[in-house]
Amino acid sequence: MNCMSSRYTLKPVRVVCNIVIGNDKKLIEVKPLLYLRERPQPLNFFMIWIPRIDEIPLSIADFDEGRLRFLYKVKGDGTMALTKHCKDMIIGIKGPLGKGIGIKPAPNTRWLVVAGGIGIAPIPYLIRTYKNYGINVDLLWGVKTADEIFNIYEFFPDTKGSKTIIVTEDCRYENGYCGTVIDVLKHIEPKNYDGVIAVGPKGMLKAICLELHKLNPYIGLETLVKCGMGICGSCYVKALDKLLCTDGPVFRCSEVLEHLKASDTNC
Repeated sequence: MNCMSSRYTLKPVRVVCNIVIGNDKKLIEVKPLLYLRERPQPLNFFMIWIPRIDEIPLSIADFDEGRLRFLYKVKGDGTMALTKHCKDMIIGIKGPLGKGIGIKPAPNTRWLVVAGGIGIAPIPYLIRTYKNYGINVDLLWGVKTADEIFNIYEFFPDTKGSKTIIVTEDCRYENGYCGTVIDVLKHIEPKNYDGVIAVGPKGMLKAICLELHKLNPYIGLETLVKCGMGICGSCYVKALDKLLCTDGPVFRCSEVLEHLKASDTNC
């Protein structure tokens, strides 16, 4: 079985832990019962099969020593059912799926990563991977309320050493900024970075693409994904004539701006 066919095969995993780490976020760690033939790349995702309930896409929050970690927000039947899966219970995974970030920056370069809300989910693994490449990463994380914040260094120790800037719209976080990530971007000189990667709500991504159009950032898109294999067409991105699950989820702003402009939602 080659890597391509292996990634589309449902594989059993055992739940190691499934803990609350924020107001509406949980972190689930699983251990595959079968060998993963392909090492995940940052911003890859897996389809998570919850027996008798649903199959949902989740980005990889971390991967090491044969264990996978996923950070998720409870917002539907699938994620709600996932919260009830405790230590030693069995679920299924399919992946890694998507192309991921697909670039390996040069050592000693400096990158800015912008996350909005639950867009923080794939960022710890991205930071960890880039640090192993000798790349310096600064994180700008924007949330609506201070209740959404968790200590990223506590749950993902390998992110230590990266500079983290937090901004909240309700202005209740004393150690951060008040406003949105766009407000902060105007003061931290993004042009001094070698590259920018952004993951979060479509409204935020559109604003970043417009604000930083000369830098042409990399954007992690999110849309409805059902099969994750490029068959059902549910994740078709009309403006690009591409499928998010096979061609993405990472694109350049120059590719996705029209798609983002056509979106009526900030979710």
